[in-house]
Amino acid sequence: MRRSRGFTLIELVIVVVLLGVIAAIAIPRFVNLGSDARIASMNALHGSIKTSMELVKVVVALRGSASSANPELNFLDMQGSTIRLWNGYPDRWWDGIGMTLQGAPAIAGGGYLSTAPIVFNQYTFYGYSNSTIPNGDAGWVLTSAPTPATCSLAYNYGGTGEPQLILRTAGC
Repeated sequence: MRRSRGFTLIELVIVVVLLGVIAAIAIPRFVNLGSDARIASMNALHGSIKTSMELVKVVVALRGSASSANPELNFLDMQGSTIRLWNGYPDRWWDGIGMTLQGAPAIAGGGYLSTAPIVFNQYTFYGYSNSTIPNGDAGWVLTSAPTPATCSLAYNYGGTGEPQLILRTAGC
């Protein structure tokens, strides 16, 4: 009698089926990693801006609010960055909320009243009343996203109350 050396057809079919099942489960988990990374990046930006807003709020509360008696609080110097304030919160322009990010560069004219895009790291900032971010809010878009307008962080502030951060990740 000859001794069999190798796999039978049934054993090979079982191995192929098992590899197919594993691939069907594993491949979709790896295909969407780009989207997950962009969403994580936007969440990190959201946390950074929220923390910066709270820090500005605390510093303004400690120093007093802007008024005719205390006009220097229309601007706030924080860690070498001058931040434009509006009723105690960062204004909705680059020289306001944009400058709260660590390492944010000062630009010519400060970005006040400008909707021109300002690129900083992988984000692009647009001032209030732009046509890129929904509702014309100021904020950041992730330009590498499939739909940047819906992969954005909007800064909604009209000068009263507390500013709102609106995170959109559907287009990431």
